[in-house]
Amino acid sequence: MKKVFLTIIAISVLLCGCEADNKNTDVSEHKYTEEELDNLAQIEIFGAENNELIKTISDEEMLYQYNQHIGECIDDNSDVSDLTGQQEELKKSIEELEEQYYFITYKYPAAMLHDQELEKNMTITFYEDSDIIKITVSQESVKGTYIPQEFLEFYYRVSDEDMEFFRSYAEEQA
Repeated sequence: MKKVFLTIIAISVLLCGCEADNKNTDVSEHKYTEEELDNLAQIEIFGAENNELIKTISDEEMLYQYNQHIGECIDDNSDVSDLTGQQEELKKSIEELEEQYYFITYKYPAAMLHDQELEKNMTITFYEDSDIIKITVSQESVKGTYIPQEFLEFYYRVSDEDMEFFRSYAEEQA
């Protein structure tokens, strides 16, 4: 029961601020607020084979689009009726698969003046030939308490459209 409760709390933390208004504005002129970006500052994309940095993304439009897609992935998998069973099933189905990419997201620190280093927020692992991703919430993004790592890992099935979007970020030239 504790695991389910902690899992629900962690999912709530991830969902907080993921939704933003869909306004019909000219994207090139739009400056996103920290709330619209869910305080997201940067994404680093690594190839899993050699752990080599492929690219760093800090463009606000790309960060905004990323937030929209990751929010959809989490929302689409928000059925908590058998959360533990679903997580175990998804985890087992990727055990034999090769990791392809890691997306590491960073947020601004809570300080009012962003003069500190960015804080690691989460790591998303993508697998070859799979529609399942693993999201690992960073311990440093959970303030005020210690939560064991096993309660900070979540598995999601991703739509083909969302998977294509994420892979396009990794595969397009920097």
